Amino acid sequence: MVVPSGFSQTSLPAADEAQIRAALHGMDDAWNHHDMQAFVSYMTDDVEWVNVVGMWWKGKDQVYRAHQAFHQTIFKARQLHPPDTIELKQVAPGTVLVTLVQRADGFTTPTGHVEPAGRCVLTEVFVHRDNRWLLVQGHNTTLVEEAQRSNPIKP
Repeated sequence: MVVPSGFSQTSLPAADEAQIRAALHGMDDAWNHHDMQAFVSYMTDDVEWVNVVGMWWKGKDQVYRAHQAFHQTIFKARQLHPPDTIELKQVAPGTVLVTLVQRADGFTTPTGHVEPAGRCVLTEVFVHRDNRWLLVQGHNTTLVEEAQRSNPIKP
């Protein structure tokens, strides 16, 4: 991975990177099977999650209950696809920032609006606790393709 000038990157041991990637894969698999107990098993008890419309859930119980409710309704057929991009950056000992871009199927909102399939940018913070890498903070943002075309800093 190329690191832009002005940014520092701390090398992440291969075993830690493999464990985090396995957790990401496990979360996607749990999502696609609509198993929200398995989904939150990759999270700390004090996890916080901000979804694509700004709902902010605090603690594993809230994250579970919110995702469970949506997976029984609007997301009951929504599938995630393998990430297009995953970047991992150790920002402190035992703390890794993960940024990924991922495609997801569309869904229908409670008001009947059809959201088409698209891509999301997820920013996630993993911490090493109890000999595991666990998600402590997640933020999901819908990637607006039209806006990307006018991005003055093209990746």
